[in-house]
Amino acid sequence: MDCLKEGRRVTRCAASVIDDINKNCLKEFRRHWSCLDTNNQQLWQCRTAERVLNKCVFETLKLEKVIPDTPKGEVPVHLRERQIYSQN
Repeated sequence: MDCLKEGRRVTRCAASVIDDINKNCLKEFRRHWSCLDTNNQQLWQCRTAERVLNKCVFETLKLEKVIPDTPKGEVPVHLRERQIYSQN
């Protein structure tokens, strides 16, 4: 039954983050969502809108994106200046 309690905490946490995004970054979130919806969920076509949303979330909510097992000393993939996108 401990896992049920943990699940409730995770749900509350996620709901809180979504509420904070809606309060602070709604315009950026809608722009990114609209881009994904228009472009058949092809993420590579919406990177500009994603960067704007990320900037708002990271600066306003003080959240940080951490990708597990990123090699030390390398720039994380989401912070690279030049991206390589698949066209498939």
